[in-house]
Amino acid sequence: MMRLIKKQSVGKNIRRKNSSWVYILAFLFPVMIFAAGFAMKGVYPFGENSALVVDGVHQYTAFYKELLSQLEKGAGWTYSTHSMGYDFYGLFCYYLSSPFSLLVLLFMKFMYVNDAVTAVILIKVGLCSVSMAWYSGKKYPGRGSMAVSLGCMYALSNFLMGYYSNVMWLDCIMLLPVLAYFIEQLVYTGKWYGYCLVLGCCILTSYYMGFMLCTFSALYYLANLAIIKSDQRPEKILHSLLKFAGSSIASACLAGITLIPGIVAVSRTAAAEEAGTGLAGVYGDIWKQLGALMEDSLSFVKSSEQGDVNLYCGCAVLLFAGMYFLNKEIRTVEKIMTGALVIFYFAGFHITALNLLLHGMHKPVGIPNRFAFILIFLLLRMSCDAWGKTEKVSEKRLFAGFAAVEIFCMVVGIKSGKAGEVLLTEGILAGMFLTVWTGNYFCGKLSRHPFGCVEIRKICGGVLAVLILAETGIHGIVSITDNGTANRDIYVESEQEIGGLLESAGVDQVDYRTAIVNPLVRNEEILYQLNGMSMYSSTNTEEMWNFVKNMGFENLENRFQYAGSTEVMDMLLGIRYLFCRNTRTLHTAYKKIAESQSFDLYENPRALRSGYMVSDSVLDYAMEGTDPLEVQNRLLSGIVGKRLYKMQTVNSDTALIGNTTFNIHLKKGEHGYLYIPGTEPDTVTINGQEQKSDYWNNNFLDLGTYNVDTIVQVTTGTGMHEAVLGTYQESELDSIYEELSSQQMDLKDGKGSISVKKDGILMLSIFYDPDMKVYVDGEKADVKSIQGLTGVKLSQGTHIITMKYQTPGLKTGAVLSILMVGILGAICFARKFRNR
Repeated sequence: MMRLIKKQSVGKNIRRKNSSWVYILAFLFPVMIFAAGFAMKGVYPFGENSALVVDGVHQYTAFYKELLSQLEKGAGWTYSTHSMGYDFYGLFCYYLSSPFSLLVLLFMKFMYVNDAVTAVILIKVGLCSVSMAWYSGKKYPGRGSMAVSLGCMYALSNFLMGYYSNVMWLDCIMLLPVLAYFIEQLVYTGKWYGYCLVLGCCILTSYYMGFMLCTFSALYYLANLAIIKSDQRPEKILHSLLKFAGSSIASACLAGITLIPGIVAVSRTAAAEEAGTGLAGVYGDIWKQLGALMEDSLSFVKSSEQGDVNLYCGCAVLLFAGMYFLNKEIRTVEKIMTGALVIFYFAGFHITALNLLLHGMHKPVGIPNRFAFILIFLLLRMSCDAWGKTEKVSEKRLFAGFAAVEIFCMVVGIKSGKAGEVLLTEGILAGMFLTVWTGNYFCGKLSRHPFGCVEIRKICGGVLAVLILAETGIHGIVSITDNGTANRDIYVESEQEIGGLLESAGVDQVDYRTAIVNPLVRNEEILYQLNGMSMYSSTNTEEMWNFVKNMGFENLENRFQYAGSTEVMDMLLGIRYLFCRNTRTLHTAYKKIAESQSFDLYENPRALRSGYMVSDSVLDYAMEGTDPLEVQNRLLSGIVGKRLYKMQTVNSDTALIGNTTFNIHLKKGEHGYLYIPGTEPDTVTINGQEQKSDYWNNNFLDLGTYNVDTIVQVTTGTGMHEAVLGTYQESELDSIYEELSSQQMDLKDGKGSISVKKDGILMLSIFYDPDMKVYVDGEKADVKSIQGLTGVKLSQGTHIITMKYQTPGLKTGAVLSILMVGILGAICFARKFRNR
């Protein structure tokens, strides 16, 4: 009779649905915690700081500005002429294909881009919580306190608090609980339509995170297939497997319009060449990784340790894990499969080969363990079942589960060297356990009174929810305020100053480029919509990387910056205008034409236009040499048949402990560059002026030009005693410029004309891309790669040049997506017609 009444009371509870207040509270609580954390660290409008850090400030704000600018072009928006030309649609597929990008653009109509992105992040954080609460509500309707708690634990996990600046990831994090629910639906009911659409949406919004969810989908499906009882299966196993495989393929096809161009774009990067390398070994310390579940574990934004993980999602998951595995009502096979999934993903943090597999065979430098949100969901899903079935656990088993968790925490604390800090976690667990045990005890005593039993359960569930929200909320605020910030106001003010200088000086950004000498963020040129040459993007091609690396520009596999440029490269790439923050002085032949509170604007008199004629011999040119100065000499030899730099090896005059000093003698009118091989020094001093590594290239130093004979003193902290000095007279570079500028082409919106005096190569100062088609007088021309730049053979005479770009994979992907939409629509219509 006791069990019958208990089941009856629970049944009444299950037939109810969660009220709307549950989802409203689930949305508002994490948003308020994030907002409170932002306010406490002075984020605008509560101060001058930005909530966006690392990739958020270095990449996303600039990309949203670029997206708005590109869409204003109309049909040609898929290719950008900024940063020496690149496939914008490939970048869009990687960073911006979320539907929320439209909301960012809408907000940008009346607020600064930084604030627009922050507002959308807050919305996404709230929706992540709603998504997890919805999943909980679907499995255990009527458990409002549980739904709110689990939702907030998901949204206030260290993963979201640490990585929220990577706004493109949040869509898939938001959709993961929904995806898991529809996978369960596929296994238990045979319904596949929801799974197909949700997975397709995940891949469409971010194919990078979508890949992780594809892996999860396969594992989660197989786990559920193993759990379901044979008499509960709606169809044969083979039929279910075929249905899962078919709907998964359909999902990929549905997202083809971004999936295929995105994959093509990434496959052409320098990082793709290294994908899958370095499989041996392990990452990090396993006890430290387990310690990431404890209360004292604060989120991190960036880490150089590949084993670090943002895993905390509330201490309650530890308590519920003990209850889960000791609950007799939960089948053993379910515990085994759930435990196997948890162990598998946790092993991915530690085992290098598995870590790379879960990251798509690409090492996630600086932001490790990007799939941790999946393990967080699995822990919360386990908590959902444990909490939802607490009334079916005896007091003895509850106590045993609590004791096991306390022992686990103590062992982790001792092994990780944080026994004292873990006491806080154990104290919180004790308070939560007392609430759960009390509710379970009284519900058992009041089993003959269903109404009282249900009300006791509600009260204890509410108290537990308050404890969980208090814990995760306080931890969230502390963790958010512990992370760094960026200065928002300086970007707003800098954009206003640069805009004013551009207008007052009449800067021509159509025929020439404009660069920032000492930027604060890597994509600052794009942020202010300057036609510069810097770019920080995971879609940068290998051709781009090879060119900038060999020419001496600051570079990594996914970025290149103006830092490290020379007057030769400024000339060849058409960089006519230089913005330099006035904390630094340029000693060049360039003329300062304007200034503001923070910037000086210089003009390069030798900048060439977008296209100019060079010798045929440039096609024989090869990037060889021990340093960038020699490579540039070889390039000039191919272009005009002349070398420029006079090269010599110089030795340091003094070698103090940790310091190296070079005294360089420059003649009147002579320009000098010093190349320091080896590790880039953090700080360099040139004639007393400090140049820190935030200018991003201290291997390649511009010594400047002086009106009198000068000794330039260079001090570094590398301990290197040899460097390469390259010098030339400014008049020698003038003669090269005069020769090249005699045959130039204006290029606007991909069209231009040029008069050619003799047969040669039209060199375009844009990166070579095999999908860029060049037409000469209406005829398709053979486009050549000049070691990363674009070249076209022209004969003597006047020619009309037209350039057209077609994003690789876009047509195929679009056709595939449209075709799959049609197929799914037809299936849906046929099902409705059949049901009628």
